[in-house]
Amino acid sequence: IVIEQNHLEGPAGKMAGTLFTGSSEDSFQAANFLNKQMLYLEKTMQHLDKQTFEDAIGEILSARRIWIHAKSASTSMGQLLFFRLRRLGLPVSQLPSGGTEMLEGLAQAEENDLVIFFGFSKVSWEGQVILDCQKNAGYRTLCFTGRLHAPKEEQADVNLYVYRGEAGEYHSMTAAAALVDALVVAVSERLGADGAKNLQKIHKMKKRYRM
Repeated sequence: IVIEQNHLEGPAGKMAGTLFTGSSEDSFQAANFLNKQMLYLEKTMQHLDKQTFEDAIGEILSARRIWIHAKSASTSMGQLLFFRLRRLGLPVSQLPSGGTEMLEGLAQAEENDLVIFFGFSKVSWEGQVILDCQKNAGYRTLCFTGRLHAPKEEQADVNLYVYRGEAGEYHSMTAAAALVDALVVAVSERLGADGAKNLQKIHKMKKRYRM
């Protein structure tokens, strides 16, 4: 079958490399894959700088408004972060993934705002625009990145590292989702009663309207 062609390039090649790595079994084994995800989490933890994580919390809590940009595979991570922060009552908005609509949204980001984006293997064109517009708009930036040593011009004010596998492998979002959730839980702790109050308000509304 096609997936057995180890010489394939791009996404198909990455999938093939993942299927044929680390197992003597004839077929894909979920347990082996999950063990590899544990390795990804461990590598992410090894490179998780405590001060950088604290800086990320501070940026979120001090922002006048939080803007989240995510595209392609990172879209699910952007939606997860948006959903969690909104539930805590924080002023958060999603930027369109690209094109003129993305620029129209970004044009609203101002000083004291925070723009969060995802640039795992590289900074997308949209990510480069976010960093370039920051120079004049004065907002702050936070990037979830898969690179430990990105060029300075491609770095945000705060860079949270996520290990998602080697270059030729299928890139999992397991560690990224865990880091997003860890950040949200930490923010919730810092919000204390304010965060709990908004969650309780949502709960009461659900009960009232039987949702």
